[in-house]
Amino acid sequence: MNNAPLTALLNIPEEAGYFFPNRHFERICDNELYSLMIEKLEEIPQIDKIIVNTDSGRIRGNFFRSGKVRVINVYKAEAPEIEMELTSDKMTTVLLEHTQGEHFLQLGPIFPFLRPQTIQSVIDTYNKYVINQEDFINDSIFTIKSLNRRYYNSDINLIGEDRPNTFVEDGIMHIFNRSTFVNGGNRKVGKNPFAYIIEEIENLAIDSEENYRLAVLIDKNRHQFPRIFNR
Repeated sequence: MNNAPLTALLNIPEEAGYFFPNRHFERICDNELYSLMIEKLEEIPQIDKIIVNTDSGRIRGNFFRSGKVRVINVYKAEAPEIEMELTSDKMTTVLLEHTQGEHFLQLGPIFPFLRPQTIQSVIDTYNKYVINQEDFINDSIFTIKSLNRRYYNSDINLIGEDRPNTFVEDGIMHIFNRSTFVNGGNRKVGKNPFAYIIEEIENLAIDSEENYRLAVLIDKNRHQFPRIFNR
């Protein structure tokens, strides 16, 4: 199986919105949140470049001498993108203009419990179902989370008896190639994407003060979650 080298794309503004502006620099798992994600990406052999778009002097200083990391400031995200950590296609279009390569992994930096093993598994899935012609089925990958809930229908005042699985795009990760992106009208999600389910705890986003406190509590009690942290 051919394993294509990947370029990782991250957007990490100095101020991350109105409600929790300093979230990228809050400490979690003995590290600043943004740095935690970059260090995970540096561990993965298939990722040979990490492009960080930021207006932060702190980030530029910390990664000035890193071999894999290149820090640029070419795209100013709009308020909704920053607040919701959206990896918008408009942002992706600009970042691709400033980097070479064919295969890209774009992800949000605010998921402290996203495991390197999970990132590696998504990359392996991309290699199997997108890159290799003998297994060619899909043209891109995006991650989702699964919800199993009983739904209330307000039109008929009825709570459903079944609990169907509902799949929600979580914004954590996209893997795609430049050709699919351009041919699809500058869209990361292609015409036949593969949806990869991410564990619930790995989906925890530091997008509020409350979620940050919850993440700190989880980090201090990792032994209570052996299925996630001990594998």
